Amino acid sequence: MPAPRNSRGCRSAGLLGVALALFVAGCSLGGGGDEAQDTGEGTGAADTGADVEALRAAWAEQVSAACTERNAQIESVAQGLPSVVEQEGLAAAAEQLVPVEEAMLDNMAESQPAPGDEAQAEEMAALYREAGELRVQALKAKYVKRDRQFQVLMEESENAREQADAIATELGADGCAVEPPGRYSSVEGLAAVRWADRASDLCRKRDRAFKSFRPTDTARFDAATRRWLRATRALEPPEEYARRIDRFLDQYEASVRALDKDLIEKGNRLISQSTELMYQIGFELGFTNFCSAKPG
Repeated sequence: MPAPRNSRGCRSAGLLGVALALFVAGCSLGGGGDEAQDTGEGTGAADTGADVEALRAAWAEQVSAACTERNAQIESVAQGLPSVVEQEGLAAAAEQLVPVEEAMLDNMAESQPAPGDEAQAEEMAALYREAGELRVQALKAKYVKRDRQFQVLMEESENAREQADAIATELGADGCAVEPPGRYSSVEGLAAVRWADRASDLCRKRDRAFKSFRPTDTARFDAATRRWLRATRALEPPEEYARRIDRFLDQYEASVRALDKDLIEKGNRLISQSTELMYQIGFELGFTNFCSAKPG
């Protein structure tokens, strides 16, 4: 019986010795297991998290700056849009937007997304590219059937841009959610310019037809006038000017009825009032040769 007791005692003493040795070793290394654990936390996941946030903040700042620069360029281009459309056409005006969108995408490509954000950043850039391309296509589109193709393409463009803005905002690039300033930067502004371009073109065609008629060709004058009225009424008027557009068309139509009844003075007065209002609208929309021969 004594032997087993001594054996257990030796084993207990040995374990105690090992424990003491580990404790002394821990003290000699300067603080034991707890300090070692803190050191691991200081150089591991916590620092990595801080680095990710710093990288994301830097990326967001660069991307926001790219969006802000794009908006400034869009505003600059948009200010002269009616003049470009009037002189060179919608396609030429649309082409001015291409380098603006490309510059923004190039600036975004130079930014470095934080680890884990790469897929979202790539999706965001792809959506911005899609939005820009659709906007250019919309502005170039031929004006037909109340400009429905323009409206469809612009809606798709706006949807793509909203999705891109949402990703940018989620990653901290709040500047991308700001709309470009300027009267002709919005969908409504672009639609108004397109209406003015088409209405001006119809008016010029009417006037060219008038010049080809003999003064006694009253039937041909009437037919050309009614064609112009139908075609102009079939356009989609910009909301801001819709009532005034209806008024000048109503006045012109009333002038035709008055002239049909040989009410010459009334007819001429209504034509004058209608034409003056029509020119006012065209000039307010930024056209300098509205309903007149294009320069050059």
